[in-house]
Amino acid sequence: MEEKIKILIIEDNPGDVRLINVYLKDYSGDNYIFSVADSLSKGLNLLSQEEFDVIILDLTLPDSSGLDTFKRAYEHSPHIPIIVLTGLDNETVGMNAMKLGAQDFLVKGSIKGKELNRSINYSIERFKLLKAFSENTKKLEEKTLDLIIEQQKLKNAQKIARIGSWDWDIVKNTVTFSDELYRIYGLKCGEFIADFNSFINMIHPEDREYVKNTIEDATQKLQPLNFKHRIVRPNNRVRILHTISQVIADKDGRPIRMQGTEQDVTEQFHKEELEKLVLAATQSYNSVVIADSTGKIEWVNQGFTKLTGYDLDEILTINEGFLKNVHNTEVPGQNDFFKLIISEKKPITYESKNFSKNGDEYWVITTLTPVLGKRGDVEKIIAIDSDITLRKKIEEELHRSNKIAEESIKVKEQFMTNMSHEIRTPMNAIVGFTDLLLKTKLDIEQKQFIDAIQISGKNLLVIINDILTFSKIKSGKLIFEQINFRLSQVFSSITALLLPNAKEKNIHLSSTIDSNIPDHLIGDPLRLNQIILNLVGNAIKFTKQGEVKISVELISQTDDMLELAFSVSDTGIGISKEKLSVIFEEFSQASSQTTRKYGGTGLGLAIAKQLIEQQGGNISVESEIDKGAKFTFNLKLKKNLNPGFETVKDVSCGVEDLEGLKDLKILLVEDNLLNQILAKKILSNWKCSTTLAENGLIAIKKLEKEDFDLIIMDIQMPEMDGNEATKYIRTKFPSPKCNTPILAMTAHALAGEEEKCIHAGMNDYISKPFDTNVVYSKIMAILKKNNSI
Repeated sequence: MEEKIKILIIEDNPGDVRLINVYLKDYSGDNYIFSVADSLSKGLNLLSQEEFDVIILDLTLPDSSGLDTFKRAYEHSPHIPIIVLTGLDNETVGMNAMKLGAQDFLVKGSIKGKELNRSINYSIERFKLLKAFSENTKKLEEKTLDLIIEQQKLKNAQKIARIGSWDWDIVKNTVTFSDELYRIYGLKCGEFIADFNSFINMIHPEDREYVKNTIEDATQKLQPLNFKHRIVRPNNRVRILHTISQVIADKDGRPIRMQGTEQDVTEQFHKEELEKLVLAATQSYNSVVIADSTGKIEWVNQGFTKLTGYDLDEILTINEGFLKNVHNTEVPGQNDFFKLIISEKKPITYESKNFSKNGDEYWVITTLTPVLGKRGDVEKIIAIDSDITLRKKIEEELHRSNKIAEESIKVKEQFMTNMSHEIRTPMNAIVGFTDLLLKTKLDIEQKQFIDAIQISGKNLLVIINDILTFSKIKSGKLIFEQINFRLSQVFSSITALLLPNAKEKNIHLSSTIDSNIPDHLIGDPLRLNQIILNLVGNAIKFTKQGEVKISVELISQTDDMLELAFSVSDTGIGISKEKLSVIFEEFSQASSQTTRKYGGTGLGLAIAKQLIEQQGGNISVESEIDKGAKFTFNLKLKKNLNPGFETVKDVSCGVEDLEGLKDLKILLVEDNLLNQILAKKILSNWKCSTTLAENGLIAIKKLEKEDFDLIIMDIQMPEMDGNEATKYIRTKFPSPKCNTPILAMTAHALAGEEEKCIHAGMNDYISKPFDTNVVYSKIMAILKKNNSI
């Protein structure tokens, strides 16, 4: 009666366990006995109590994950073959596990009864072969060591076993050979009495460094050696030697001699390897072919017949080019592989797509291994094909899935781009016209209405900016600048911006900077401003009375770096303990009542956390209900050791400055009617002369007829967009007209938009809705740089 195979399944998913059980029972009946553990620790405990023939191991378990799972199981039970389970998204982990000693790996969701049964049998048989080879090698080593000990029989034993000996006098640095070793090396007796380096030079060039380091290491540690290496005889023939040696030390423990034996095992090695391959090939599920040096096939196993549909008799009637052409492969250059193995005499591995006898397509990993004769020539070629058709299908499916995911990302990015443009365009009109209205004469009720519109517009803009920033973070397109700035200026601008909100609620707003912190730093002031504005804005929103404090302290510093701790504390409504752990999650707020009462998207703190962590910092919060909250975050910033200028500048301008743009000829390229009216009104207030063009084509025609001091260019327009128009102006117009300054003004606000505009040839970029002071500052900067003023 056939003995049943005992299997230990270490898997925490009951569904996967049941699936494996069903597949094996359907395919092999009751040939298996199962034991199941739902964690690695339980599995190791079962392995300590019982004997198993094979382990099926999931790499992702409650108490262990990844390659560490395999290493722990392998170290606990190295005498049991292990098949690992992986998911579709971590197939590479399975392959790495095989490099560390796993017999096979299976992909969840693609397991079938036949493949599972085959994997188990293959793993057990392969493991047995490796174990038998290790035991035989150990016996051979023990036998050779006995020969060294029995010095009286050494000479006769050398002649019988073709074993030579050598003696290295470490003190005198001389090496002597026995008669048999001279023969093994292809030398005349007495021909070689030299130093250690001369001995090493007879080693095969590819093995030379390894042999030298191995011997020197054993000499220093007084350890015996047992290894195989190649030599090159004077006639250039390569032989394989098995070396065993020991170190002799003086009474003080210093090495004085090393003595060893070397046996020519070339034929034995090839014979053993061939016998093992034939034995493994007979029982292997893989396809195995043995051919002569011309490519004529002499033997195939059942795995080959199952894979290709051809048996040995059919193969023998086919021409000798069958192996050379690798049975109807579509992979080019197979003849080159065959020629290469004949000339290089080294194993070659490659993947190929083939077609069976009945025309079915299949993929294999092929390894061509040369079997060398006494003269070092290729006598046989062994070709082993592993069927990877299923893996290729999975790879193709993954490739298709990745393409779908990439398309989805592109669609999402396009949607966000369109949404940015479509929302910001009308928002620009709302915010701009509101600002203009507030500068006109209004009665009290009208001013109240306009103030309400302005506040609502700004609140809506905050939400839009949150969503767009969140989109940039998720797409990985957020870029952090490393520019000069002044910390005091960041704090003063934040205080100035939020002070009116605080005063309106009768809240005291204060800020302090540690005196030990230098004012001139290098980093991203815009993102720092965004983080602190978010935290302080929240603090004011959720505080009814009391105060809001902003502070920064020095934690540590080096010659060129600082670590700073920023904190924002308030006396507001506070956050409950159960909500502290989720307050930084996306779209999360302390409660639904908070959302209804105070508004917001729930993205602010999530964005702040991402901005901090992507710069290498961290954020935390301390709070109690009705006792306020304190947010603290750490950031590392560079010292500005050569403060010549600061990037953060005051862009405000007084009425007396407006004369700087008087009579300036500006070509306004804008297709949106409301934005046309708004921009023309603002420019007329600055005493500018404005000419309108509804798209890029019209702009080019107007520029052909007259000169302009500046072009304000929208990006998304019909007929010809702003980028196309700018490239045309820069490349098609003669000088100096081709150098007319161009300011991009667009509703696109996603990552990369500014880079696109600059790449197209524009001088600067500003996004809608715009601040009139910022627009004025940008225009002045462009004109000064171009010597227009």
